[in-house]
Amino acid sequence: MDRIAAMKAFVRVVEAGTFTKAADTLDLPNATVTRLIQALESELKVRLLHRTTRSVTVTPEGATYYERVVRLLADLADIESSTRLTQGKPSGKVRVETASAIGTMVVVPALAEFYRDYPDVEVELGVGNQRADLVAEGIDCAIRVGEIGEQQIVARQVGSFHFTTCATPAFLRTQGTPEAPQDLAQRHTVGMMSWRTSRAVPFRYAEGTSVTDLALHHKLVVNDTNSYRAAGLAGLGIIQAPSYAVHDAVQDGRLVPLLQQWDTPAIPVHVLYAPNRYLSAKVRVFIDWTVALFEKNACLRRA
Repeated sequence: MDRIAAMKAFVRVVEAGTFTKAADTLDLPNATVTRLIQALESELKVRLLHRTTRSVTVTPEGATYYERVVRLLADLADIESSTRLTQGKPSGKVRVETASAIGTMVVVPALAEFYRDYPDVEVELGVGNQRADLVAEGIDCAIRVGEIGEQQIVARQVGSFHFTTCATPAFLRTQGTPEAPQDLAQRHTVGMMSWRTSRAVPFRYAEGTSVTDLALHHKLVVNDTNSYRAAGLAGLGIIQAPSYAVHDAVQDGRLVPLLQQWDTPAIPVHVLYAPNRYLSAKVRVFIDWTVALFEKNACLRRA
């Protein structure tokens, strides 16, 4: 039995909650994970997990073993990470999760630069607006927009952004230019759906410490920033989009910024990772690269 492999398999089963999920995150057959756990229990002469057809739970002995094994694997990762950093050659796969727009417009276009610096690191990038469980899914780190609701997660702020209210020149010629936020009620607007509530997010404006939310009636509502930007560029209505998503279109005149005398609240962006896992060299360099990437972007630089 490969004792280290068996320990890693046991930790993943505990964190994922099922053998199937653990096998998927380890890139191993389900039967292999099962054999590793059985061999570990046989070697220790103690049952670590209670198995039923629907769930896996940890025995008291298994819970104690888990806490010690996590520390042991963290120490091992620390040794390997320090050695690889000294050699300057981080390697291996990094599993990353990010929101669709951040992944499409910010991370992916810059990855060539990352690979030039770290050619031996592989990035598996999950792009979407549904937030996965980092521990259960075996994700090394996630780039998240907005406030952090998860408990027992390390969150490092890497940036922030504001919103830009804008529309195409052609749309404004036919519909007129709003002079105040209240004028938006008389214009065609496009709504962005919240993944939390499945409702359109209000257009939001700040004046000092006061924040005004405008719940507008939209002829079109979408649930993805890329589609939202496309709707604005198609002249379907006024949008209030993340500044980084429309910066290029504003710069070249395809979109006209509106109501610029009204501020919008800053939205934080964080990198998240599980606290019980030592940051390996490959994860550490990816997070540091992400911090530098956001710092270079004027629309995303941390406020």
